[in-house]
Amino acid sequence: MGARQIIRLRVVVIGSYVRMLIAPYAMGTVKSARFHQGEVRFLFQQDLRFRRFSIMVPDVWLRDSELEACERPSDQQVIESERSAH
Repeated sequence: MGARQIIRLRVVVIGSYVRMLIAPYAMGTVKSARFHQGEVRFLFQQDLRFRRFSIMVPDVWLRDSELEACERPSDQQVIESERSAH
């Protein structure tokens, strides 16, 4: 019997709550999608609740491989994250 291989699929769709892999504290929503040079790009819009204490990220078009689906944190979790960041 051969070794098992784990395959991770990333599924990003419009409306998904995601984080940027290069900036994990930059969380937000996929607002749109388009084809660009043969690839699908997704429009990332940062969650306004995080703009108070994290780097401001302008709306940006990203590849699927640059995003990771995640759970939308509650307002309480955002407040706790802000406290631990300072």
